[in-house]
Amino acid sequence: MRIADGSEAEHVMSDVRSRRRSFFLVAAIGAIALIGAAPALAGDGDLDPAFGTGGRVTTLFPNGSYATALAIPPDGGVVAVGAAAGPSMTGEFAVARYGTDGVLDPGFDEDGMVTTAIAGGGDEARSVAVQPNGRIVVAGTDSRRRFAIVRYLPDGELDQSFGDGGIVRTDLTTGEDIAYDVAVQADGKIVAVGSAATGTQFAIVRYRRGGGLDETFGEAGSVLVARGDRARSVALASDGRIVVAGYNGWGLLVVRLLQDGRPDASFGGDGIVDRIVTQILPLAVALQPNDKIVVAGDYDIFRTGIARLTADGRLDATFAGDGVRSVRFGAGEQNFTGLAVQDDGRILAVGHVGPHEFGDPIEPRIILARFLRTGALDATWGGDGKLSTTFPGGASASGIALQQDGKPVVAGEAGEGDTWGFALARYLG
Repeated sequence: MRIADGSEAEHVMSDVRSRRRSFFLVAAIGAIALIGAAPALAGDGDLDPAFGTGGRVTTLFPNGSYATALAIPPDGGVVAVGAAAGPSMTGEFAVARYGTDGVLDPGFDEDGMVTTAIAGGGDEARSVAVQPNGRIVVAGTDSRRRFAIVRYLPDGELDQSFGDGGIVRTDLTTGEDIAYDVAVQADGKIVAVGSAATGTQFAIVRYRRGGGLDETFGEAGSVLVARGDRARSVALASDGRIVVAGYNGWGLLVVRLLQDGRPDASFGGDGIVDRIVTQILPLAVALQPNDKIVVAGDYDIFRTGIARLTADGRLDATFAGDGVRSVRFGAGEQNFTGLAVQDDGRILAVGHVGPHEFGDPIEPRIILARFLRTGALDATWGGDGKLSTTFPGGASASGIALQQDGKPVVAGEAGEGDTWGFALARYLG
């Protein structure tokens, strides 16, 4: 299905991720390091001393790696995904599974880590969801710029009942099609979102449980939105509606679809809300229990931004006065890359700060803010609602998830020299 094109964007925004300095690596010695001992702390928002070493963990895949997302399995622990050089030395999907203490799970491919080559030459996993039965669904893009979905068994083996030997590859257009996020519906169907036609359209694709395209959704399994450039995040409402956030040349763009892929006319009149916030380029979306929609991302590259929409698609005036607020974490380029909503309605946003220009004396670091339901920063979190976490050599964050006990876990990348790898941090709260 293709949603009719509105006014063309006056310019195409570049991928926000390219704005920050790449912390990616060229080579690393295969090892696993637990970094940065910290004293035991008990304040809300402090690093959890029961996780890794002082609340932090770094995992090095041979020849380099970085994490882009994480999920919490039903039995606890953490699953993080991203990319690693892999045995092919060209770039492969990378998955690591940890116990609740932050130690790699030896029951997952024997050492807790696995890489999978999809097409070779630059495969990258960007999102992960764990099914109730423990199977791990990983979405990303292969080197041929196709949506790639991989499903693993709980022990790290490829799920042979899914697609072609555990892998599904989807060409949507003749241009580059890049998957950024994935979610699993209550019925087991898989929704992946991203950009199509080389960053000129939102792409929303739904797969059946076995990996085939769901022909009951949109047009033969997919919906393309010509008013959007890049769909970066997806959230599923309790009633089955699908909320997708991203941006076009005007800024924020949010789409809400009915279960069959048709636009939800109760949202923005035609299922699309755009041209209401030009500053924020959303990289993450989350739903509150009252169906209000929270988005977060880049505000003006030197500030993070967060906004909340009502269930019908208007800016929520009960949030920060006009529905939008920005937060600055000192100097440097910065943005939010992940969101989580706590049971009490408070909102956690994670991201990173890094140097703006080569030579800037700014250490790349993870940033984490907590907001009250009103949009005000929560002063019980880090003293003023904001905190930063450093790793030796620098770090960035790409995602956040809440454990069953409410503790937030953040995933990204960290390292120095030739030892870059997955970075995890867990906080009290």
